[in-house]
Amino acid sequence: MSEYQEIIDRLPKQMLAGEDNRLEILHQVLDALGHPEHQYQIIHVAGTNGKGSTGSLVARFLITSGYKVGHFNSPAMISDREQVLVNGNLISKDDFATTFKKILCALPDYMTEQDLTIFEWWTVVMLQYFADQAVDWAVIECGLGGQDDATNVIDAPALAVITHLALDHTQILGSKIEDIAKAKAGIIKYQTRALVVAPNQPEAAKEILAQRAQEADVPLVEAASRVQVKLADGTAKVKMGEEQFTCPCNLHGHYQTENLTTALAIVEQLRQGGVTIDQTMLEKVLQRVTFPGRMEAIDHDPLVILDGAHNPDAAKQMVATIQEDFADRPVTMVLGFLADKDVERMVTMYQQVADHLIFTTPDNHGRAMDSWPLATAMGHEWAPDAREALELARELTPTNGVIIITGSFYLIKELEEGLNDESLDR
Repeated sequence: MSEYQEIIDRLPKQMLAGEDNRLEILHQVLDALGHPEHQYQIIHVAGTNGKGSTGSLVARFLITSGYKVGHFNSPAMISDREQVLVNGNLISKDDFATTFKKILCALPDYMTEQDLTIFEWWTVVMLQYFADQAVDWAVIECGLGGQDDATNVIDAPALAVITHLALDHTQILGSKIEDIAKAKAGIIKYQTRALVVAPNQPEAAKEILAQRAQEADVPLVEAASRVQVKLADGTAKVKMGEEQFTCPCNLHGHYQTENLTTALAIVEQLRQGGVTIDQTMLEKVLQRVTFPGRMEAIDHDPLVILDGAHNPDAAKQMVATIQEDFADRPVTMVLGFLADKDVERMVTMYQQVADHLIFTTPDNHGRAMDSWPLATAMGHEWAPDAREALELARELTPTNGVIIITGSFYLIKELEEGLNDESLDR
């Protein structure tokens, strides 16, 4: 067993987000390390849906323009090391172990490795590793919420970003959209240059974000007021102020239009701060961008798409995409959910657009919903795992049809592993 795996196996796995003293503990760790997070500029991203795509786009725009960029994101699809990237490369097992031991040696005498959860460890390792790698910029996505998330241990970032807000993780963040917005708004801090807000936010959420931005004296930038994007027929049409261009683009779906709009609004703010990202670099990224598990096409005849939509808001966007892009094609959906999600609402929406539904159970024994009772009660197909569900979907779907596998990133992960094992062995 590698030293990396030994470390991961012994770290506490519980989730303590929301406990009042967690950020104070992390502040003490960063104090002991001499605040490595002060050595680079940070873009801090919170939101319910769209963090991953938005953050990845911004990181790629910066990397392609010649900057060295760290990117912290979750959930990981296959390897936990996907959470910590520098210029698109995963942190190596050896570098994780070296950084972990460096932090461990610097901990105050009253603190041990067991005082931090595994996500808190990933957070402090990320902050130190980015400093050791001398990154220019770090795009840091919240894990859960905002105010009490481990990543919010940072001081005021250069930019704060709120992607689309909706109800999710309600047991922790609250049952109303206002609760969600207040939690996410916790990343807005005095001396941040601007808050960039994604399009189509609920009005109640927008009011809370605007109030918090005003209190912190942070200018609020509504992405849709600065950037217009249309994705259709494999192209992106973009208008940013006086700048307009059209280029090939592999992004699909309503929500990717929102995410690209938000990412380009961030680019506009970076440019105003002196960062050089020209149109050629934007087009270069858009021509080759794909996101694992986010409207990702993995096969054709029939078209097979993986997407991690896992809450009603994301399901609504998925339905809109199916109605717009695949209205004249037979659609089979493979669905697997976690038990703490609003499964009934999502299934009701998918029944409106799918010719066949196949239920299966994601590979997460602690949180997955048992799909067999659901499938039998509703009279739909069932398969024991994602791979068998995909085989059944191929049997049911003609070559001109579409198979969409969705409901949970844990479900997507089972299929992604077969595609990317070699590329993640880094």
